[in-house]
Amino acid sequence: MQKPQSVFKSWLPEKLLLPLLLVALLPHILLLSLFSMNSTFTASFLDVEVDDIQFLFSIAYATIVCGLFFHVRFFQFFNVRSFTLTMTMLNIVILYIMSLTTNIQLLIVLRFIQGPLVLFEGCILLPVIMSLIKGENARLISFSFLYAFMLTGDKFGTTLVKFAIENYTHHMIYYAIIAYHIVTLLIFIFIFNHNRLFPKKPLYQLNLGGIFLMVICLVSGAYFLIYGKQFYWFESPKITLAFTLSLVAGALFLWREITSKRPLFHFEIFKSKRVVAGIILFFFFYILRSSMSNIYQVMSQVWKWPWEYVLKIQYFNVAGSFIGVFSAYLLMKNKVNYKIIFFIGFALLSATMLYFSHIFLPDTRVEVVVYGLIMQGLGQGLLFCPLVFFITGSVHPSISGSASQGGTAIRFWTNTIGFSIMQNVILRLTTKHQFLMTKNLDLTHPIFQKEWDELYHKFDVSHLTNDSMQLAVGTLKSKLYQQALLVSNIEIFRSLFVLALILALVVLIYPFIRSKLRFLN
Repeated sequence: MQKPQSVFKSWLPEKLLLPLLLVALLPHILLLSLFSMNSTFTASFLDVEVDDIQFLFSIAYATIVCGLFFHVRFFQFFNVRSFTLTMTMLNIVILYIMSLTTNIQLLIVLRFIQGPLVLFEGCILLPVIMSLIKGENARLISFSFLYAFMLTGDKFGTTLVKFAIENYTHHMIYYAIIAYHIVTLLIFIFIFNHNRLFPKKPLYQLNLGGIFLMVICLVSGAYFLIYGKQFYWFESPKITLAFTLSLVAGALFLWREITSKRPLFHFEIFKSKRVVAGIILFFFFYILRSSMSNIYQVMSQVWKWPWEYVLKIQYFNVAGSFIGVFSAYLLMKNKVNYKIIFFIGFALLSATMLYFSHIFLPDTRVEVVVYGLIMQGLGQGLLFCPLVFFITGSVHPSISGSASQGGTAIRFWTNTIGFSIMQNVILRLTTKHQFLMTKNLDLTHPIFQKEWDELYHKFDVSHLTNDSMQLAVGTLKSKLYQQALLVSNIEIFRSLFVLALILALVVLIYPFIRSKLRFLN
């Protein structure tokens, strides 16, 4: 039997509640995974522009960041039953409309609306689930479970997309998630009563002006970072306008929050050195994580692995991530110092970057790549949950929400910045190396003449002379590009190896340096 003030129906056996709520959380996780899929890999098999895919993901993430500013107020206004039913039904409506259109402008608007709805749909379930888990580690268990799927959900999302494309149409993706939402709707009707989780508070004074400014800042900033390369940066009025809007809206948001009596965001969290250090580590963590798109690009363009095959290989990274999250849970449960956890995590990522830099060859065995994917998953799994707890646990509970918002905003910016950095660095380095290779190509060298003869005669059998020449030149250019891409990635991953190694060493020796500085003072 449930307590009188429980949000669950009194006749339900308590042992059924947790499994049912975990099933109800599944569509929320599926939608989050569709927002975080690897854009380079997703674009390769959907045959769309990488920039467009990334911008759709960024819009949804930006609205999730903004939704965090007022989700607690919504929880306090609605009871759990009304809130979960409303948000689930709204998600069903949005998903159904998305299944009816391929118009990119309409999809952007729908993604914009869907972002906060996905947040609201899942966030209310977390405190409810934590209330059902007995013991002092309830919060740690709940968030470890959530973050494990946040790190790996993109792989499950791409598998769902693959299944739909191979067996049905892309519409089946939406229908499948709608079906999950209908099951969730029935669960909510079945288990929740009309009791409240929080005391009721009115919805006035939501500070919508501040939220609107943050939306403009994030969306225009994402547009600038994602499409800047395509439009040659400040040579384009669109990019200049997006950059200006982001800066102005961001500055107005800061001014509004600092001068407001009821701020959306409490900037005093930055008085905590742990918050600042955690956000910096989060920033570099996502920069390192963004390099995985380069691996999938090489798989597709150089090694020519079918995307169906790459989907299966990704699950080695999933396995590593789950092991990493579970290891982090055990370490935090046993009160291991965060310094040790961060050092191990960044050392693993450093070793992973160095390992990958040695496998960028024209042809590589699958098992060689698998080891790197497992190591990378283990490193990111070890770091993600401890970083979140390191940030949120260092401030007073009354403003811990602002610490969570800061971490989420940093994940948005770093995810977008990481995408932009990798895209631009790859373009710059491959162009440079391809130019040098072409410039230094010795047409009289026996190796070049042998390669050219083989290519020409291959096409000469079934094509006219001019066509054979063009095809041979095109193939040669493709091989030069592939070689330039491999060399560029070797440079990138060696640089990332140094970055991760420096982070690991700084984490290890920083307490010693700080104690010496205090002694000198």
